[in-house]
Amino acid sequence: MSVLTVLFQDFAARRCSSEFLDDARHADHPTAFSRCRKLPLATLVAVMLTGMRMSVQAELDTFFAHLRQQARLVHAVSEQAFAQARAKLSLTAIARLNDWLIARAVQDGFVPRWRGLRLVAADASAMRFCLFLPGPGLMLAASLHNVHERGERQFLFQHLDRLSPDDLLLLDRGYPCRWLVAVLNQRTIKFCMRVDNSSGFACVRAFMRSDALEQVVVLPAPNKRDALDYESAQTAARAPGPQRIAQRRTARSHDQPVRRQALPGRLLRRALPQALGH
Repeated sequence: MSVLTVLFQDFAARRCSSEFLDDARHADHPTAFSRCRKLPLATLVAVMLTGMRMSVQAELDTFFAHLRQQARLVHAVSEQAFAQARAKLSLTAIARLNDWLIARAVQDGFVPRWRGLRLVAADASAMRFCLFLPGPGLMLAASLHNVHERGERQFLFQHLDRLSPDDLLLLDRGYPCRWLVAVLNQRTIKFCMRVDNSSGFACVRAFMRSDALEQVVVLPAPNKRDALDYESAQTAARAPGPQRIAQRRTARSHDQPVRRQALPGRLLRRALPQALGH
C-alpha cells in the first residue's frame, strides 16, 4: 500500500474521529452530530470539501450519486437539511482539519523543501486570497474578499501569522512596497519578491539597467501613515534594511532568476517557482 493511499485513509478516519468531532461542534451546539442522521459530520465535511460550484441541491444530488457509483442523481438530503447541519459546524473546523492534513503531508514527505525552507506562495484573484504550498498544491490559508476594496497586500498582512520561521514566502509582482518589506524584515520572515521596472523602487530600476548580476541595496523607510496602519510607529523610523537583488542574464534570456541561498529579504527580477524547485 502506497504512502499516499495510507494518507487518504487516515484523513478519512480523522473526519470520523472523536477528536475532530470535538473540534467541529459549534459552541452554540455542544451536542451536535451525536445522533445518526442522513447527513453525519463526516459526510457534511466531505460535501463541503468538493468545492460546491453549483447550486447546493445540485451539489448534494451529484455527491450522493457519486457515493453510490451511479450516473443518475440521488436526492438523499435536502438543501434545508444541509443548511441546518452546516449551522452546527464550527467556523474553524475545516481550517483545523486542513492543518492536520498539512502536518501529515509534511511528516510523510509530500512537502519538499529548498535549502531546508518550506516554500509558501501568495496568490490573489478578484474574489480570493490564499497562501499555498506550490509543490504539493496544498492550501495553507485562504479567504474570500474583494481586492478592489482592500488590496492583496492588506490580505497578505492579515495572514502573516500563518507563516513559520522555516518558511520562505514567494511574492509576485503585485506585492512590492516599502511598508511590506519593512514588516517582513521586522517579523524576520524570509521572502523572495518579484520586482520589475514598474515596482517604484528606484534602486531596483537602476540595478536592472546595469550589468550587475546581484547587488545589496537599502530601501527607503515607509511613510509614517503606512507604518502606523500596518505595524508600529517604530517601523517608520527605520528603513527595511539591506536587501539582495539578483538577476541572471544569458545568451537566450535576460529574465532568468539567479539561484542562490535566500537572505532574510530578497528581491528578484522574475518569479521563481522554477528557481526554487530543487
